Formats: sequence, structure tokens, C-alpha cells
Amino acid sequence: MEKKYVGALGLIAVLCITVAYYNNMLAPYAPAPYAAQPTPTPTPTPTPTGTAAGTYTLKDVAYNALDISTALTLGTNVDQSFYGYRNGGWVLLGGHGATGTDIEVIEADQGYIYVLCARHSTEAFIFDVARTLLMNPRAVSYQFLDVTGDNIKEFMIKWSMYDIPAAASGYPSCTFTGYYYGDDSGSAAFPTGGQPADITSIGTSQATKFIPWYFGLSAEKKAVGVTKIEFKVNTTNIALLELQNLYIVGRGVVPASSFAYQKTDTYQIWTLTTGTDLSSAIIWGVPANTNNKFDLTASVKCTFSSALNVTATCTVYQISAGQTIVTDADEVLLQEGT
Repeated sequence: MEKKYVGALGLIAVLCITVAYYNNMLAPYAPAPYAAQPTPTPTPTPTPTGTAAGTYTLKDVAYNALDISTALTLGTNVDQSFYGYRNGGWVLLGGHGATGTDIEVIEADQGYIYVLCARHSTEAFIFDVARTLLMNPRAVSYQFLDVTGDNIKEFMIKWSMYDIPAAASGYPSCTFTGYYYGDDSGSAAFPTGGQPADITSIGTSQATKFIPWYFGLSAEKKAVGVTKIEFKVNTTNIALLELQNLYIVGRGVVPASSFAYQKTDTYQIWTLTTGTDLSSAIIWGVPANTNNKFDLTASVKCTFSSALNVTATCTVYQISAGQTIVTDADEVLLQEGT
């Protein structure tokens, strides 16, 4: 290369370094502009190839979701059994076995079976689908539907049969672990401390008042599935009393605008639906050594006339293990005077 070109290139390099220096491009301590990056989209797991057809030994256990050191008895507390979905219908492959259950997986199963999870008979247990999916790497999804034809829906966990290691003896095996809550909907209630005293001497000027309700369970290691919270007042005049917000465990402070509003001949009713069945209800649970207080403090705006009294009622709707609705309510009187 001729010397004149070498010199020109050197001069260009010096100029680039100088510009970079004055723009802090090379300074290791120079602050870089910050911008929140979007959450990366996970790379989809490739669909396994093959059919995983063959004979397998399926084992299963069950635990209290709020105390995983407490095992539940299969066939006594809860039931778990194995199904295939073939030709548009469910096929029972086997039930729980003390040392495992041998099942036959065929090509039509496309490498997946299903585990039915339900309470046993009238036992008070609710399946914890979220924890079960989290703690079982082979669990890929769930359905909530009536499999057995008794008009009661059950949870069906889709379970992968791919890549189960060969056994030294016997059939390849894997273990399903189900988690359940002890249902407390029959005993949970507004305890004495969660039933606020009446609020008096509100006056006739506009005022914001707080009604400090809270809900409680009967014991630790229990839970309830909450489907709806309702706030109701026995006046149809929204200018007198209006809900501002309500604190709900699992949702935080929920503004009145998020509630469905209804006016009847007697009441104004604000309703927040938090679920429709066992698969969508908010779970309020009490693990060991935790606070048994589910805050339901309501903020209301009052503009009372003289001698006015209004009754406000908070109702918690729960869905039981038997999939019936259980309600608990408490009411507070708000008075203009003493």
C-alpha cells in the first residue's frame, strides 16, 4: 500500500477515536440510556416425535397444598385415576395402585394420557391445579369438565409419556403428584373482629368512611375458593352513599368502577365476580403460622341528610368442594347522628 494511503487511513482512525471519545462511546463508566425491555417470548418446545406407545407403570401421590409434609390418602381423601382420549371419548386406563398401576399407551394417544383429580365422595378437598402444573414437569395443561357423566366437573391433567427412562426391571415408570386444599367454606366466616361496629355521628357534610371488614377461616391449612364479593346498601339514592373502593385479598384495592352496578327497588349493589367455578375462583388459604385475616375494607362516600341511617352489607360467595355456593355476610349501620 502506498504511503499516502497509509497516512490517510491513520488520519481517519485518529478522527474516529476523537469523535468517539467526546461522545463517551469508549468510556466504560458512561451511563447508557435505559429502556425497559419487553419480556422475551419463550421458544416453543418442539412437538415430540413418535408415539410413546407401550406399557408403563404409573405411580401417584397426593399432598395438602398448604402443608406439603401432610400426605393425603388416595381413595379416602381424594381420587386420582388415569385416562386416555380415543376416538372422541374418554377411556379409563387404570386407577390408583398402592405400588403403581400398569397402563397401555397406544399410538392413538399421541404420547399423552390424562390424570383425573377429584375429592373422594363427600370429602372436603379442592384440587390445586396451579401448584400441580407447576410441580409436575410432565403436566402440560388441564381441562375442567364432566368426564364421568355425573354432571359434576373434574380436573383432567394432560400428562406427557415421552422420554420416560427405561427401567432396570419391569416397565418404565413415572410419578404424578397432586395437590389439594382442605375446603373450609362450611366453617369460614366474618369473625368477631372482622365484624365492624356501627359508624355513628357521620354528620350532614360529605365524608369518606372506612368499613374495616375482614374474613377468617376456621383453622390453618384450610382454604376457600371465592367466586364473588358483593357490597350492598339499602338506599337507592347514590347521592347519599356510594362505594369508592374495596380491598380484596388477591386483587388489592379495587375501585368501584371495576364492579358491576345494579339498582333495585330497595338496594344499590356492587358486585365483583372473581371466578365461576373451582377452576377460576380466587383461593384464600391459611398455611401454618400465617395471618388468618382476609381484608375486605370498604371505602364509602357519605352525604347524609339529617337523621338518616343506611345499612351496608358485605357478602363473600364461596364455591365448596361439592361445587355448591356458600355465602357469608356481615352488615354495618351508618348513622348521621349518634
